[in-house]
Amino acid sequence: MNTRKSTRAYTTSELEHIDEDELVNRFQNGDIEAFNPLVLKYEKKIYNLIYQRIRDREIAKDISQEVFLKAFKALPDFKGGSAFYSWIYRIAINSSIDFQRRRNRNRVLTFEELPPDADEVLRMSEAHPSPEKLLEEKELGKIIRAAVRKLPPGQRRVFNLRHRRELAIKEIAVLLNRSEGTIKTHLHHAHRRLQGMLLPYLRNEPLEWH
Repeated sequence: MNTRKSTRAYTTSELEHIDEDELVNRFQNGDIEAFNPLVLKYEKKIYNLIYQRIRDREIAKDISQEVFLKAFKALPDFKGGSAFYSWIYRIAINSSIDFQRRRNRNRVLTFEELPPDADEVLRMSEAHPSPEKLLEEKELGKIIRAAVRKLPPGQRRVFNLRHRRELAIKEIAVLLNRSEGTIKTHLHHAHRRLQGMLLPYLRNEPLEWH
């Protein structure tokens, strides 16, 4: 379903100053085209919000379309207890979380798919806090840090140099006075150990080690 069948173009200034309450009221009274300027005003913001969480442009586009479709269907019941953007923002966050949970259940976690450091998760969530303050990301950040602290000292040091300081294998080998093969072995074992420690979390199972 295409929720945006715009009959006219809007300038940036017009979109900035549209009366959102009036548009919502018109939509709820049967004027479905009143939804179009709301989509035009917020589609880029919603896409950017989702992309920051998903990090896949095509998937972010698909989820953005789903968000506006959900909003289109739910808007007749919107009570106006918050601003329209706050309302659709929550829809976008919830849709992103739902997608991440589905994806996590169907894949084996690899650290190449994680932020270079758990702190990056916290930074991203704090830059765009939802009403729920993106508790899922904060929880994941804490769990990653706790898991890294449980690595053997050698593996932990190599992992932090690679993923926190983003050093190349060769640079780490020089810094620690070890062969590149040794560094790769430490990193491989660290990844395998962390995958095993975090996989229960992604499956919504208890973390016996935490």
